[in-house]
This record gives sequence, structure tokens and C-alpha cells, in this order.
Amino acid sequence: MDKIFPEKINNYLKLIRIDRPIGFMLLLWPCWFSLAYIDLSQKTLISYYILFFLGSVIMRGAGCIINDLVDQNIDSKIERTALRPIAAKKISNLHAFIFLIILLLFGLLILLQFKTATILVGLVCTPLIVLYPFMKRITFWPQLFLGIVFNWGIIICSVEFFGTITKEFFILYFACILWTIGYDTIYAYQDIKDDRKNKIKSTAILFNNQGKYLVISSYILMFLLIGFLSLSKIETPITLLLLLAIFILIIFNLITWDHKSESNSGKKFRQNNLFGAMIFLYLLSF
Repeated sequence: MDKIFPEKINNYLKLIRIDRPIGFMLLLWPCWFSLAYIDLSQKTLISYYILFFLGSVIMRGAGCIINDLVDQNIDSKIERTALRPIAAKKISNLHAFIFLIILLLFGLLILLQFKTATILVGLVCTPLIVLYPFMKRITFWPQLFLGIVFNWGIIICSVEFFGTITKEFFILYFACILWTIGYDTIYAYQDIKDDRKNKIKSTAILFNNQGKYLVISSYILMFLLIGFLSLSKIETPITLLLLLAIFILIIFNLITWDHKSESNSGKKFRQNNLFGAMIFLYLLSF
């Protein structure tokens, strides 16, 4: 990416983490889970797949800017985040804020393609996005708050197609919150030493060496809920075996996770993109 665009453009692309698509993909998968679960022809849902993709890229970028503006003094002291454009003084606070407003306007433009009730539900999430960077200064459970925000697309999808939050979509929402708690706890172990120094809270710090139990429990409960949702749609035992195979693969991957290794935690976190794709294809198979 550095060789393709001029430095100034690269700085803005790095600010919204375009070079690290795992972030917007983890925001996108719950939206696509919802669309895959709906009993409609997938051809009729193509426009929604595109809207949710664009919305995920834009809103994840906006979230990154808010996070970097709030955390810039801390980011500059941590090796992994010191080169972020705001922390490294490559983009001023003013220019970052202007870019944020532009992204939010594009996000609003996408949201306006939905029904009125859906638009209102989408707008409710905006202050939650702003609040998230502050939660890790308040509670040891910012991962739970992130899960509430990061999976809001499921609520949007339910209201758009059914006019309310259905029981099935609430279960899917809760399942994905558990997933977020799991993978973001893994992510938090990358910075556990620096977070302690800077008095930043997380489930990684709260559970310390017992964090693997929280993570594995979160994934198990997630799969139980998705399995429960699948019961009414399963036509052959092979479909359920597919979910079981995905579950075994993921749990095996978690068992081999070394929470004391920053690089291994980063690797295990990034693998959740593949897990999301597998779950999406499973839901799409009905």
C-alpha cells in the first residue's frame, strides 16, 4: 500500500486501518450472518450485502479515528500502536476530526437507504461508538460493550425485515456478542503489559492467566446458540455435523493459543475472520 499511494493518502488509509481488513470483516460477518439466516432468495438480498459491506468499512474507519483521538497519548507510548498516524503526529487532530465527519456523513448516506425505523435504530448506535474508547477506562468488561456495538448490524437487519427485534435475531445478537468477547479478549492479551502500565482495563487483565477459560466458554456458548437457531432449519444430520466440525476446529485452535505470546495472540485473533466465513457459509447452506 505504501508503494501505491502518496504518503499523505497512506496516512489516512492507515488511520482507518484499510491495511488491516480483519476489523471491518469482524464488523461485517454478523450482518451477513443475519442476511444468510433470512428465508428469502439470496439474489433479492444482494443490495443489502453491498450496503452492509460499505457501512462496515466506513463505520469501522470512523470508530478507529475516534479511538485514536482518545488514545493518542497512550498509543504513542506503546510499540504496537506508536506508528498510528495521530499518535505519530502525521495527521493533526483537526484533520482527523474533519475526516471523521466525512466518514459519518457517508455512513448516514448508506443508512438512509433503509426504512425509517431502521434509520432510527442505526442512529442509536452512533453515541455508543463514541463511548467505546472510554469504557476501557471505566470497566474491566470493555469487550462486552464492544460486542453490543460491533454486532448492532443484527438489530438493524431484524428491524429492516421484520419491523422489530425477533427472538431469533436477539439470540443471534447475543451469540455474536459472546464471539466478540472471545476474540477481543484474545486481542487484548497483545497489550496486557502496556495496558497495566497505563491503567487500561480489559477482560485480559481481569482474568489474567485464566483468560483462556473465558474465551473458550464464550465460543462454546456461541456455538450452542447458533446450533439452537439451526434446529428449525436443519433438513439433514450432515448440516449439523458441519457445524460440529467448525466448532471442533475452532476449539482446537483455541486450546493451542499461547496467551503469553503477543504474536500468537495476534495470529489467533486474525483467524476469527476465517471462522466468520465458515459460520456464514454454514448459515447460507440452509
